[in-house]
Amino acid sequence: MRVSFYGACREVTGSNILVEAGGKKILFDCGLYQGNKIADERNHAPFLYDPKSIDFVVVGHAHLDHTGRLPKLVKDGFCGKIFSTGPTKELTLLVLADSEKLMREEAQRNNHPPLYSEGDIEKSMELFESITYHEPLEIAPGVKLTLFNAGHILGSAVIKIEAGGVSLVYTSDLGNNPSLLLNPPEFIDSCDFLICESTYGGRIHEDSNKRMVKLANIIDSVVKKNGVLMIPTFAIERTQELLHDIEDFCSIQGCEKPDFYLDSPLALKVTNVFKKYSSYLNGDLQKKHQDQDFFGFERLHVCSTVEDSKAINTASNPKVIIAGSGMMNGGRILFHIRNYISDPNNTLLIVGYQAKGTLGRRLFEEENEISVFGEKLQVRAQIVAIGSYSAHADSVQLVNWISKIENLKKVFLVHGENEQALFLSAEIEKRLKINTIIPQQGENYELKINNLYNMPIQSGAPNYG
Repeated sequence: MRVSFYGACREVTGSNILVEAGGKKILFDCGLYQGNKIADERNHAPFLYDPKSIDFVVVGHAHLDHTGRLPKLVKDGFCGKIFSTGPTKELTLLVLADSEKLMREEAQRNNHPPLYSEGDIEKSMELFESITYHEPLEIAPGVKLTLFNAGHILGSAVIKIEAGGVSLVYTSDLGNNPSLLLNPPEFIDSCDFLICESTYGGRIHEDSNKRMVKLANIIDSVVKKNGVLMIPTFAIERTQELLHDIEDFCSIQGCEKPDFYLDSPLALKVTNVFKKYSSYLNGDLQKKHQDQDFFGFERLHVCSTVEDSKAINTASNPKVIIAGSGMMNGGRILFHIRNYISDPNNTLLIVGYQAKGTLGRRLFEEENEISVFGEKLQVRAQIVAIGSYSAHADSVQLVNWISKIENLKKVFLVHGENEQALFLSAEIEKRLKINTIIPQQGENYELKINNLYNMPIQSGAPNYG
């Protein structure tokens, strides 16, 4: 078995890993780079392998940094099968369609070709084959694929490939536990090699039991100041958890004010997928609410159209606006930031990871001046964060999860900025006595049980002729 790393190497976005096993070429994820103009250039650049040579793609979950270049892969010649869970397939379609619209508008503004078209998305979706957790599938003679619940977002999967007597597991992204909506990540009994995410490899999340108190205090503060609370959020998972918590807040507080606005058509569509695949949700949550609307839509002003979104500006304060995108690098949240970020009575609440180069990262790092749509803005609103809303496992959770794997011989760390991966690497080697590697872009490794400490490494793109 051979593994080559072509994305999310010493960074968080652009997931793309090539596995060669049983004479087949299998991609784990094909995600978008996010964060800055250089990311755009990398997305448009040719793949470091021949897309026509790829036999299969296995998608861990639907987030854009794991799925965003699938249509480009198809556009460039891939015509094999794409495996994922049913929820991941449906969510991927929503995420790609939303992204294509934004990229098309950006391409028109800046006079360059879009990354891909609606037609490329349609062709991509035709290649999907849905599979369920725990049901091994022989995708080629001697090559077995099994998915397990990753607990990250709805339908997310830990991927296991077995071939030639070697087993390889890829976490994609591993979920933060406990989650209000999802069951915790499943432990893997055994494998030889592990590719593990490290997004929060050097951090420990705050106590999730305290987040309702924090959220309530933030909302109460905005009400007292007659201000605006902006919550940039990812359409999948973070929005649904926020809606659930807001519903609880409203039930306790009476919720006469403020008004709540869900300004995200994508989040609304995603929530409908959650309802369709309710069997993937946390069992306790299903039992507690049964047929009730545990997302609290009757308390929300749902903004489906541009006109609905614009009408928020004329609505009286106090008000809470939930809008995408979560990293503030696009979407309707930018219009609200432009309108409200310079007022000290207002608050911006960060509830998810902010990649380097994004507006969200700059605000999180307390920049005093930002630019939105070419307009310079002074940041006078309060910037706050609730880390326990993160969908990623933290350092303690990752080490604990890895510790349950028997016969594990080596761990590759991806999906983390360098300092996060280095911290996690040190923790794994110190606590678990397992050797780790933090691969660089383009590095290749032979996974051989009997030749563990002498694996040849080749840098750069392989030549497929």
